[in-house]
Amino acid sequence: MKYRNYLILAGSLVGMCFLFINAKSIRLETKQAKGTIKISKDIDWSRAKWIGFTKDNRLEKWAVRDLIFNRPPFDINTWEPTPEDLKPSQRKVNPSPLLRKKFTLSKKIKEATVAVCGLGLYELYLNGKKVGDHVLDPAQTSYDKRAFFVVHDVTEHITNKDNAIGLMLGNGFFGQNMAFSEGLSYGKPRAILVLTIIYADGTSEKIVTDESWKANSGPILFDNIYLGETYDARKEIEGWCSSSFDASSWESAELMTAPTDNLLEQDIEPMRKIRKVTPIAVLPAEKGWIIDMGQNMTGWLAMNVQEVEGTVVKMRFAEHLMPNKQNIDPASTGIHVTGNTQTDMYICKGKGVENWEPRFTYHGFRYVQIEGLSKKPDITQFTGWLVRSDVERIGTFKCSNELINTFYNVSMWTIEDNLQGLLSDCPHRERCAWMGDAYVVAEAASFNFDLKRLWRKTSADTQSVLGVSKAHFKDSFPYDLRAPSNISVGKRLCLQARPDWGAATVMIPWFSYVYHGDKVIVQNAWNMMVGWMAYLDEKVQNQGIIDGGFGDWCPPGSNAEMDTPPALTSTALYYQSLIAMQKMASVLNKDELAAMYAKKAFIVKKAFNDNYFNIETNSFGSQTGNAFALYSGLVPEGKEQAVADNLAQLIMQDKNGHYTAGIFGHRPLYTVLNDYGHEEVTKHLWSITNYPSLGFLTEEHNLTTWPENPANWDKEKRYFRSSFNHPMHSGFAASFHESLGGIRPNEDYPGFKHFYLRPTFLKGVDWVEVSHKSPQGKIISSWRKEGKEVVWVVTVPANSQADIQLPLYQKEQIILNNKAANANVFSLSSGFYTIRIKKL
Repeated sequence: MKYRNYLILAGSLVGMCFLFINAKSIRLETKQAKGTIKISKDIDWSRAKWIGFTKDNRLEKWAVRDLIFNRPPFDINTWEPTPEDLKPSQRKVNPSPLLRKKFTLSKKIKEATVAVCGLGLYELYLNGKKVGDHVLDPAQTSYDKRAFFVVHDVTEHITNKDNAIGLMLGNGFFGQNMAFSEGLSYGKPRAILVLTIIYADGTSEKIVTDESWKANSGPILFDNIYLGETYDARKEIEGWCSSSFDASSWESAELMTAPTDNLLEQDIEPMRKIRKVTPIAVLPAEKGWIIDMGQNMTGWLAMNVQEVEGTVVKMRFAEHLMPNKQNIDPASTGIHVTGNTQTDMYICKGKGVENWEPRFTYHGFRYVQIEGLSKKPDITQFTGWLVRSDVERIGTFKCSNELINTFYNVSMWTIEDNLQGLLSDCPHRERCAWMGDAYVVAEAASFNFDLKRLWRKTSADTQSVLGVSKAHFKDSFPYDLRAPSNISVGKRLCLQARPDWGAATVMIPWFSYVYHGDKVIVQNAWNMMVGWMAYLDEKVQNQGIIDGGFGDWCPPGSNAEMDTPPALTSTALYYQSLIAMQKMASVLNKDELAAMYAKKAFIVKKAFNDNYFNIETNSFGSQTGNAFALYSGLVPEGKEQAVADNLAQLIMQDKNGHYTAGIFGHRPLYTVLNDYGHEEVTKHLWSITNYPSLGFLTEEHNLTTWPENPANWDKEKRYFRSSFNHPMHSGFAASFHESLGGIRPNEDYPGFKHFYLRPTFLKGVDWVEVSHKSPQGKIISSWRKEGKEVVWVVTVPANSQADIQLPLYQKEQIILNNKAANANVFSLSSGFYTIRIKKL
């Protein structure tokens, strides 16, 4: 049986990559879709000016940090650094100013809104109070191509008399000049703002940013999105954004150049503090104390302290402890390429209990080493905050097997930890939108989170980097204006997209169409997708084969253990993209193009099998080769079961019951095993805890997010320096919905208007409960084993249809709502159903 023709990929390039900024660029106009986020009326920016404040009154010791760039081996235990390896340099961050404007109103107000773009990050204040609950606003873009403004309803903040509006600016990615390279910065912080006031009598007034605004230095002495924040509470200016404040000593704001003329309203869920994470322990350290959050997380640590004036409380963040448990080990957070450890510093003002958390940075961490406190802290002084884009959680899974539940929860944490206005590869070292990562985790993420807007932004980001990067030195393929970069946003783009990573150009719009029913993303991305596919056809593929790419990234051990040719996975992805383009062309009524893509797909499928399929062994040569071919619909007709049988053999016999697949092969591994009757293999792989296995990661090493490079670590030594929070390894978690729950979209009826229900009643699992809130409503698939039968309860939402598929069972075994079924494949309209499957 053909698995299906829509799929997923991803990966993430390890360590430093070369920085190439820009061969050529194309200015793009990107359409933005409307939704539940407040959408502005047209904003008149004609009178508003970009302003900032570059005067720097900070002491040098607070405004700079040491940077040490080097490249140890991944097994850092073997590293013997030279003095040159440890030689520091210093860089200074841009100052983070305060901006304010006082204004007086004399008439009754009906409505007031603020449209503001503060780069890289901002907080908006009115009459002494922060406006809204957004953090780290706005989302990252390629700022020379486009920047986001955010609209706030401030009617309740405005008075009929004296008012004051204020902005606090931070560097964000816009002013990021510390990690990797100074050349990544777009400039110093700046902002543009329009406050529109509608009076009760129908007249209006606008307050805009211009040189009449006042500016001053603030209490933030250092802020870098990678390296952290330093805040001097002694430099707080009480009431700085209130109307009664005397700003006569402040200087005039400076006019700044516009980074782009393409201002767009932010149409993606804002970043927020999503939920609290309570620490589980305070541990003694060689210096200070270590806070164990109990969970590898993304966000920051809020604290309350009571110390004398001038006390410097220093917090350093890491995923691991050194083997002696007396210090954090920051190697896995990328310090060798970012230059230093994620570090926040708070300088106390010495007036009672002080509460603080950072504004313009975030961290990936489980452990926080704190220095500067006068005594052992109480655990209640600290609260962790998970910080991410506030996308809705729309999927759930739980079952009777706690180890399987752990795999699901670890997968979800790893995805959540990397949703910061984009899908990042990791939340500390790179924080980059690697296109391969987006592909491989897109389906698992879309089952569980409403990512419709995030995928639109991802696709629009990709358009903004077309033709920007030089060709990749590891491939023979030439530079092309139609090709994006390996990373879809910013300046650190790591060269032109290799053919496998670039597949996300097509597959992300396709997945969003299939899962969210989003035709708009297809329409907006169409020209880009056509251009990418034409580039592959004209300059990359050779007789249907694409010989290049990163390959089946990060299998257990390292990429040195990759046992599948990159050409196999790149060609499979090319085929997936052709099929997706064929179907999207049909959706857009482009029938001639649909026929062209179908013809090319036929040629690629033949070439794929001619080159990689072994007729004698019914194998594509590896676990990934078999699994990815089945997943892609590339297996010769009638050979699917034989290939699946060979896959099971490769796992249980050739590899002694272990998986060896990287991100491409691991994504569909368990679903295809289950679909072809090899659930015993899935059961085995999900129950073992020796290396390599998922259980080895969660049970033997207590990992709470998936690591970049699963390895056979020695607990008595330091962990390898690769990341331990990489969502590309959550791709397989789609299996919990699509296989154990059996919920699968029907691509001919996008957004789950019609969908399939094909569950696997996995041996060793007594019950499963799965839900997915589709655009049509909540789909529920829950089953429980009772004696010699399985009781399966399903909910089909209104305006949708479920196609039940139970190919491993006979119709005589199936009872639907107390009536014998006529077949093992049938359809259900909206409603609630009980299906009983008897064991023969």
